[in-house]
Amino acid sequence: MMGLYKHLNKVMFLTMSLGLFPVLYGCSQPQVDPSQQTIPTNSDQWQESLGDTFERLPEADRKLLSRYMLRMKLSSAYESGAMPRITIKQALIQQREYERLHPTNPTGKKSPIVTSQQIETANHLNYPVALLPVKTSDSDSLNQVKLEFMLSNHGKVAIESFQGTLTMKEKRLTKNKRFNVPLTQFEPPIAPEQSGKIILESSIEDINVMRAIKNNTGVSIEITEGKMILADGQEIEFDELLAK
Repeated sequence: MMGLYKHLNKVMFLTMSLGLFPVLYGCSQPQVDPSQQTIPTNSDQWQESLGDTFERLPEADRKLLSRYMLRMKLSSAYESGAMPRITIKQALIQQREYERLHPTNPTGKKSPIVTSQQIETANHLNYPVALLPVKTSDSDSLNQVKLEFMLSNHGKVAIESFQGTLTMKEKRLTKNKRFNVPLTQFEPPIAPEQSGKIILESSIEDINVMRAIKNNTGVSIEITEGKMILADGQEIEFDELLAK
């Protein structure tokens, strides 16, 4: 009887000991670092695979990772189906470096480029520029003139700013006159089908150019170089015309 009692005690002790192992193992198991998880190459699986992991990241890293993912979706790698296979940690390192080099474009959003072949259409149809009459007085210097240009917006999005070069053409001028426009912020932004002023001081040395400005007949103004920022963040770049 005593032997049976001892045997039962050993069985119970062994059972209790084995039952403790899962608890002890669970307590000692280190939590997996979320930054070590690999990002699926298929963006359709990002939400399903990274949902819980994403929430465990610090808020700053969540925002950084979101910009990385958006940049990948806008990239040529996404278009070609060649998404990189990296961990969240590697993605965060890459995104920080990318934003250091491109502080104004953290997601790599592509800007529509208005090429030299398209500039006539873009300038005259979407963003025409007109020279307003110059108000002069006897005290005005011949060489220093205040000019006002009217930029019209026939696009679909408001214009926030413009910086670039305007070129004046007139059939009697042997050489076109260029005006450099510093960064001009429009307050309020130029809404679609509205116009805004560009004001600048220019030195005029050619008497024929001055006459053309004062007469303001047969004068055409074109955007030949520059960058226009729209209210939605879109950038429109104007290239120099190849044909003079």
